[in-house]
Amino acid sequence: MKFTFAPESTPLPGYTIKRAIQRGGFGEVYYALTDGGKEVALKLLQNNPDIEIRGTRQCLNLKHQNLVTIFDIKSDDDGDVWVVMEYVTGQGLDRVIAEDFPDGMPPEEARWWLAGLADGVGYLHDRGIVHRDLKPANLYREGGLVKVGDIGLSKIITPSQRGAQTESIGTVYYMAPEVSRGEYGREVDVYSTAVVLYELLTGRVPFDGETTAEILMKHLSEEPDLSPLPIRFRPVLAHALNKDPTARTPTL
Repeated sequence: MKFTFAPESTPLPGYTIKRAIQRGGFGEVYYALTDGGKEVALKLLQNNPDIEIRGTRQCLNLKHQNLVTIFDIKSDDDGDVWVVMEYVTGQGLDRVIAEDFPDGMPPEEARWWLAGLADGVGYLHDRGIVHRDLKPANLYREGGLVKVGDIGLSKIITPSQRGAQTESIGTVYYMAPEVSRGEYGREVDVYSTAVVLYELLTGRVPFDGETTAEILMKHLSEEPDLSPLPIRFRPVLAHALNKDPTARTPTL
């Protein structure tokens, strides 16, 4: 996978790229050092940057131990936009599941991840902000804490905006049914969290398929198979995975 900038590049004044970290749907992420030696993550916005710029600006001054901190938004000499973020050294939950718990983790371990996720995203919800892209790849283990990342896709939701979205934001395996209708309320995060919890306990997601369209249709029309879950979790996840957002568990 080839990235735009090589190690020791300085596309953004005051920051030296040390290595590439990952590439996603909205851009590239690099590990970098400031001129003063502070470790940061730099995200170069490439695809539909306006969406992430809006989401990032509303989160610039949010502070919570379970959220990856956003420090600033900067532009380079070419007009490209960069998001300067806290650099998280801990392992991502997607890797934890794949490498350590491919068949599901013990409930107490899952409870720890869920508690950190709920605290961080609950903080967003209390401020009228919806994350919109909760998934294991956006959750990290850092110094005894769960860190929720990629909050740049989040959005302030008001009653008049709930059905007014045009962009389909999210990852198909974790996407609430109403997202296909362009609806984004706090309930989409509840649904995505329930999918994550299902995966934590079983090692797989409740809906899979050969194509994106097939998976989306299952979210819309099929009931999840809860039989692989411990019995005491089944009513909890059935409630949180309800197709009707108004009937879903109301809070994380």
